[in-house]
Amino acid sequence: MDLALEWDRHPGTGLRLACELAGMAGEPELEEIAPTDRDPQLLGIVAARRGGELAGWAELRHDGSGRAWAEVLYAARYVRRIRLGHYDFEAATGEEESVVRTLIAGTAQQARVAGLRMLSWEGADVGPEGLAAVALGARMTGEYARLWTAEPRSWIVPSELRSQGPLDCVLQALAESSDPLGQVMVVALPGPTLTDPVATIATSIVGSEAYINVCEGFSYRIGDARTLASLMGALIGELHDELPHVLVLRVFEFDDAVARSALALAGLDIAARFHRYELPLA
Repeated sequence: MDLALEWDRHPGTGLRLACELAGMAGEPELEEIAPTDRDPQLLGIVAARRGGELAGWAELRHDGSGRAWAEVLYAARYVRRIRLGHYDFEAATGEEESVVRTLIAGTAQQARVAGLRMLSWEGADVGPEGLAAVALGARMTGEYARLWTAEPRSWIVPSELRSQGPLDCVLQALAESSDPLGQVMVVALPGPTLTDPVATIATSIVGSEAYINVCEGFSYRIGDARTLASLMGALIGELHDELPHVLVLRVFEFDDAVARSALALAGLDIAARFHRYELPLA
């Protein structure tokens, strides 16, 4: 069954769609993802449905200088995000790619009607937003984040870290988490007083996956990427020893030069790069 697009400029559309998605996720409300009624830049929302069921939507905004911005939400992935408690970096399905591409094309059409000259959006190069950029002939204009991965079972300490020897002292704590349901592991490098760590890394574990958002999970008062890399290596070692069921560690790093160097030194691989895309509308 083909996708059907709905264009709506009513200020309450975002809240209505968020409530519909909340029902799909079994949550009482999801008002935080609904655009504010007083958003002067919001032009409208394109929603996609298949057989009447909400598949996703895209908010279309303008910046007052002829440029439009699209922010796309795929319903099934957001439901998984709610259940996991963090961003979902699983590979996109063909259905998701189709929905996202159709939504971006739909916002491009509405932006043209509004007389705007350029449509921009963001997303991973290997994700549906990046694939849509290729399909629609958009160009990449900048990289703002990366997704790093490691497999604790097969990870090997890089020679550069091995030559440094182990850190003087690493504290580790493992606790149960109720939101999301799973566990949290924290490793810390204590400071001189032993009560004020110079660096900590916290990761959430749900099922066979561990996840870190550098913006939230990394805390450090050192500019030494090698020391931070050694702490990252200690975390991977603890996952291997304490939680052998964890098959993959994913780390989302957003424009953090020290963390980026540390992740590379610790031997993690880049699985995705996040870009901004531009599509001329003339």
